Amino acid sequence: MSSSHPFRDVIVCLTFGTLAATASAQADQTKTENGWTFEISPYLWMSGVRGDVGVFERLPPSSIDVSFGDIFNHIDWPAVVFVSGEAWKGRFAILGDVQYIKLKASASTPGPLFGTGTLVQQNFHSTIAGAYRFIDSPKITVDGLAGARIFYVNNELTLTSALLRGRSGSSSDAWVNPVIGVRGTLPFATGFSVDGYLDAGGFGISSDWTWQIYGGVGYRFKKWLTAYAGYRYLDVRHRNGGFLYDVTQQGPVLGIRFIF
Repeated sequence: MSSSHPFRDVIVCLTFGTLAATASAQADQTKTENGWTFEISPYLWMSGVRGDVGVFERLPPSSIDVSFGDIFNHIDWPAVVFVSGEAWKGRFAILGDVQYIKLKASASTPGPLFGTGTLVQQNFHSTIAGAYRFIDSPKITVDGLAGARIFYVNNELTLTSALLRGRSGSSSDAWVNPVIGVRGTLPFATGFSVDGYLDAGGFGISSDWTWQIYGGVGYRFKKWLTAYAGYRYLDVRHRNGGFLYDVTQQGPVLGIRFIF
């Protein structure tokens, strides 16, 4: 991947955004003069990938199964972006989450026509939602969310020979799903907190379904700085002609949240 790839520009912007967030936070301000509160959270999602991916109608779907233990052998680390952000005013907020990851994996294909399949996949998705804080107390916060999840997937699939001669193909697709969700936080006086998140969408619009769940713990070092760790699971099924994307992604999450 060339250095001019737009997603690498995102990494540069994220770096400067993080530095700016830190500088603002060191002034010990958690609200702007007009009452807004902002958060930015660079993180790493060490996800495995499992499911079925199809490229063209004339090619059978290929099963992939990249476990978490093998993840470091399949991620193209320079081509990874994970960042989320929030903008709050009172009980209302705008939330955003962006993921880009490039994977390469090999697996057997169903049936005797071909041998193994090698898939190079570029996967981008972003969730944008509005939120309302239904419960806001020192003991618990609960937010309701509604928005959209945007997907872009590009697959390059190569099949080795068996009964039929080997062949290759590539295809890409983009789609948007409505999503609704809920999340909650249980803070403790020690600085620790327990966080949970659940959303669901699709509903037959652009894809059959998509749903996501996250659970984790956080520790607040400063008023403006929190570190967190957890586990995230994402499931999506989408078919468009010969294009099939029926996969799950799951794995540990490590991140830092800046508030300013």
